[in-house]
Amino acid sequence: MNLGYIAKGAKLIIFEEMQQRAVSDEYEATFRYLENDKNLVVQSSWLYDNYDRLNLGAKLNISFEASPAAMGSFTGVAKEKLRANGLVMIEQISVIEEKSRRKYDRDELRVHVKVYGIPEAKVSSPVFEKPLAAPDLTDTSFDVSSGGLCIITNTLLSSKHDPFYLVEFAFSDKDSFLLPSRIVRKSNYPRTKIGRYDYGFQFIYDNLPEEKSRLTRAILNKKLQHR
Repeated sequence: MNLGYIAKGAKLIIFEEMQQRAVSDEYEATFRYLENDKNLVVQSSWLYDNYDRLNLGAKLNISFEASPAAMGSFTGVAKEKLRANGLVMIEQISVIEEKSRRKYDRDELRVHVKVYGIPEAKVSSPVFEKPLAAPDLTDTSFDVSSGGLCIITNTLLSSKHDPFYLVEFAFSDKDSFLLPSRIVRKSNYPRTKIGRYDYGFQFIYDNLPEEKSRLTRAILNKKLQHR
């Protein structure tokens, strides 16, 4: 995917980031035209007015709707403030990452989640125990399915075992889970205002087929309780 996929007039979401952490709020911009294959011109009153006050060393995270089924996101830098009011040229400095439609439908179920990095060699174990070490991430899920879950958070997730993690959560004392998973989506363009980082985990059931059925039943029971 390249910048040519962005439709003229498309809405862009932009925020500043440093060392993978947001250092500004999100602002909207409108795509106007391509200067060349690496430079695009956008209209944004915020970016135009704050051009001379951008944080030293900060980059711009830019996201857009690539298709009805996917979002695109890339990193850029403000290159030039044009004479025309509100127009700024941005240089693309990273590849465009595309987030595709999920394989599983997910329900917006909020559960407390703890995430632990685990070695790839242990992902296919038939039994898992809660690690003694502190979790790499503790937060609340944004949505859950039998295939995986999403966490939107302000905490950057980092582990030497990335992308493999052990995910711990519970809907009740009876319906608690400790499942191996793989991160299949990382984004610092959140779908809501509740956090800067969007992590999608896919559960791995290689030697735990009964856990998938148990989780499916638990999700159904949780949904019925909220009717």
